[in-house]
Amino acid sequence: MNRGVAALTLCALASLAGLAQADDATPLAFITNQGADTVSVISLVDGTTRKTLPVADDPAGVGIDSRHRLAFITSSKSHQLSSIDIDNLTVVNHVDAGITPLGITVDSRSGRVYVADWDGGVVRVFDAMTLGKRGEYKTGATPCGLALTPDGGRLLVANRDDNDVAVIDTVNGVTEARIPVGKAPYGITISPEGHYAFVANVQSDEVTVIDLQALQPSTTLGVGDMPYASAFDPMRGRLFVTNQSDSSVSVLDVVDEREIARIPVGDYPEGIDMQIEARRVYVANWMSNDITVINADTLTVETSIATGDGSRAFGRFILH
Repeated sequence: MNRGVAALTLCALASLAGLAQADDATPLAFITNQGADTVSVISLVDGTTRKTLPVADDPAGVGIDSRHRLAFITSSKSHQLSSIDIDNLTVVNHVDAGITPLGITVDSRSGRVYVADWDGGVVRVFDAMTLGKRGEYKTGATPCGLALTPDGGRLLVANRDDNDVAVIDTVNGVTEARIPVGKAPYGITISPEGHYAFVANVQSDEVTVIDLQALQPSTTLGVGDMPYASAFDPMRGRLFVTNQSDSSVSVLDVVDEREIARIPVGDYPEGIDMQIEARRVYVANWMSNDITVINADTLTVETSIATGDGSRAFGRFILH
């Protein structure tokens, strides 16, 4: 990454994080438990489970709409997209979302929920309030991870079996580019200013950094075995990447373009998210049925929190 751009990003996000702290009174994590067909709603203040919600079979993906106070869950085996009322902690709606709905991202401003259909080769767009279908975009083979640019104008789609990332204009539905990355791309994270995307390549053990202005890869960073998803720390310019097969999280300095730490976590980590103002990173561990809590400044594990069977939490799962 360009050091000047990175420095501006860190300064801008430091200010935003300070503002966010006053509003973040009751942070919650919504953790999909694929084996139990439930969602664990966990308070990030004290680590307690507020409620365990039964949902449709095989839940994996999760997205949060903080503006409308809704959480969204994809359930692949039952083909469902479900919505949860955050204030009442109840499932309020569900809809058929395709053959194998998995990856999900939410645009709170436009009220759109984007869902990747793994076997359908499309991304479907739903209304956040009604779950009515609002559109559909063709993608490549086996779309999985999704991410929106900060203005909501571009949707990035990881096409796992095509080894590329599609960049879709959300206004007109046109695919602007298909960007080659590593082998079997999965999770995507976009930097807060929207200049860079970070793509975890499961089968090549690396993260591809995409320059979103040039729409091409800018560099590749090595990580652990089978990287799955990531979370970005704007305060320190670090990317946290879950490595499934070696049960660890790689910490990348995106300015110096190097791995600075590798932190042991639970068994088979998948979903990851960050509470920026509290300086904590949360990792969902699929095989150990828990969340690992990492201190983002010291890069040490603070505790683990029990969840349900098969915790995946693929997507942004923290309500700020």
